[in-house]
Amino acid sequence: MGDTAVLRDPLALGMLAFLVLNLVARAPGTRWVRIVSAGAAVAALVLGDHVRTVVALLAWFVWLPAFLAAWAASHDPDAPPDDAPVHATRARVTLAAVIAAVAVATVAYRVVLGQGLQQTAALFIGIPSLLAVVVALVVTPRTATGVAVKAMTIGLLVSLLFLGEGLLCIAMSAPLFYLVAIGIGKLAERHQRERGRRSRAVLSCVLFLAAAPMSFEGTTDATSWPRDERVSVTRTVAASPAEVAEALGAAPRFDRPLPFFLRAGFPRPVSVKIDAADERRVWTVTFRGGETRLDGQEPAPGDLVLRLSEARPGLMRWSAVSDDSHVTHFLDWRESTVEWKPSDLGGTEVTWTLAYRRGLDPVWYFGPWQRYAMRLAAAYLIDTVATP
Repeated sequence: MGDTAVLRDPLALGMLAFLVLNLVARAPGTRWVRIVSAGAAVAALVLGDHVRTVVALLAWFVWLPAFLAAWAASHDPDAPPDDAPVHATRARVTLAAVIAAVAVATVAYRVVLGQGLQQTAALFIGIPSLLAVVVALVVTPRTATGVAVKAMTIGLLVSLLFLGEGLLCIAMSAPLFYLVAIGIGKLAERHQRERGRRSRAVLSCVLFLAAAPMSFEGTTDATSWPRDERVSVTRTVAASPAEVAEALGAAPRFDRPLPFFLRAGFPRPVSVKIDAADERRVWTVTFRGGETRLDGQEPAPGDLVLRLSEARPGLMRWSAVSDDSHVTHFLDWRESTVEWKPSDLGGTEVTWTLAYRRGLDPVWYFGPWQRYAMRLAAAYLIDTVATP
C-alpha cells in the first residue's frame, strides 16, 4: 500500500478536482469540451508534473471560455424554460450520488484494509457492489448505470491517487469493478421499467443482499475455493540432456527479456545467490519492482528463498522456504519442479511445473489471470535456466 505523498501535491489535487468537474458538469452543448478536458486531466495525472503544469495552464486560460461558449451556442431562446429546474435538480442529485457513493466506498475500503481482506472478494466484489447500490438508491433508476460507471471511475482515481494503489492493481481490477457496476445499474433500470419507482429502496436492499454472498469469498476458509494450483509448460530445448542438467546446476541468469504481460507491473527476478555449503543447496532469488504508483514509488526489493529438496537424473525440485517479495501480494510459492528427457525429434524435452497458492479472490476472475502468468513464468524459466 502507498503513502499519502500525492495528498501533498496541490497540482495533482487540482487535476483530480478538474476531472471530477468535467465528469459531473452536464451543461447542454458542452459534451466534447468536457470529454477532451477529462482526457487531458487523466493524462496529466498519469504522466507527471510537466504535463500537469501544461494542462493546468490550458484549464485556467482556455477551459472556462470554451465551456461557456459551447453552453451559450447550444441555448435555444425559443425553448420553454420549464425544464431548467428539472435538469438542475437532476444534476445536483447526480453529483450528490457520486460524492456519497465514493465516500461510502472509501470508508468501506479502509475497513476492508484494516481487517486484512484487501486480496479477497470483499474488496473486488463487495466495494463496487456497495458503490453501485448507493447510486441506485439515490438517483433515478433509468440513469443508474451511467452514474454508477461515473462514480466507479472517480472511485478508481481516488484509490490511485489517495489510497496508494498501484497501476497494475487498478488495471487488473477495473474490468471487474465496471462489470459489477454495470450489472447492478442495468438491473435497477429494468426494475424501473417493470415495477415503477416506489420500490427503489427495496430493490437496492435486494441487490446488496444478492451481492453479499459473492463478497465473502476469501474472507474465511469456509467461503473460499481451493487455492492450491499447479501449472506445467513443456518445450523442446536444442541441447542434450547432459547439457540441460549442467545448465540447471549453474547459477540462473535473468538477462533475457520477460514476456510483455510479466513486464506490466509484476515483480521481476534480478539476481540469484546460491549457498552451495548447504547440502540441500539454497537459492535466494531477489525480486524488484512491481505496482508502480503515480508518485513513482516501487515496493521494496524482496527475496524468495528456495531449497533443492530433490535431485536425481532427469528431475530437480525446489521447495519454497520463505518469501518477503511483493510477489506475495498475488500468490505464495510452493514448489518449482523441472523434468527433462531426450526428445524423439532431437534435443531435450523439458517440463517446468510451478506449484503455488492463489492469493486473490474471486477465483473465477483472478484464477485464469494467475494461471496465464504462471505459464509465462514457467516458459521463461525453461528459456533462461534450462537452456544452455
